[in-house]
Amino acid sequence: MSSRKIRTALYNVLPGEKAHCKMAPRPKYIAGIEGIHSTPPVNSAVLILIVPYENELAIPFIKRVNRGKYHGGQIAFPGGKMEKEDTNALQTALRECHEEIGVPEEKVSILGVLSDIYIPLSNFNITPIVGTTLKLPDFTLSRDEVECVLLVKLSDLFNDKNKTTHSFVRHDHEIIAPGYTIGKNFIWGATAMIIAELEQLMKTNTFNHLGQL
Repeated sequence: MSSRKIRTALYNVLPGEKAHCKMAPRPKYIAGIEGIHSTPPVNSAVLILIVPYENELAIPFIKRVNRGKYHGGQIAFPGGKMEKEDTNALQTALRECHEEIGVPEEKVSILGVLSDIYIPLSNFNITPIVGTTLKLPDFTLSRDEVECVLLVKLSDLFNDKNKTTHSFVRHDHEIIAPGYTIGKNFIWGATAMIIAELEQLMKTNTFNHLGQL
């Protein structure tokens, strides 16, 4: 699968919420606790960076350091909230990727954009940007934010055998979370929902040898 084919897929009609729902935690809201905010959503962006790795295509995920109000210790895409100096979501995604894992902005070719996704818990509205690099970057981690980089091949990520469901307790309520089990890591929440849309787009466009160069 080439970068050109991925770019072509991203210019088709996006499945959006229909794909997100496949990996959405249930319930979406906890009554009286989540989803009630007095301020507008916080605009943010993530970068889905598709890189060559062991003769296949892979995505570098970050494992966040285990602190923070909402997402400490979770597996995620590089990204964060839009700052004053960012004029759009693209700039946010590129800046955050450089700050968190050291990938220079000029080394990233942009392939397209996936559907925005809103997170009730944190009141973040996320724009997922898809990009690629010609070769595997040398990652330099922000130790204040990132514990490690997890490289996951698309062939593993999109393998149905790696899709599982875990349960969590949040505010004394049980949360059922579909996601992707990669080794000892479980990818869920907004990150899993974004992956689900990317996967559906690629499979809908009937690429052969998904994830291979």
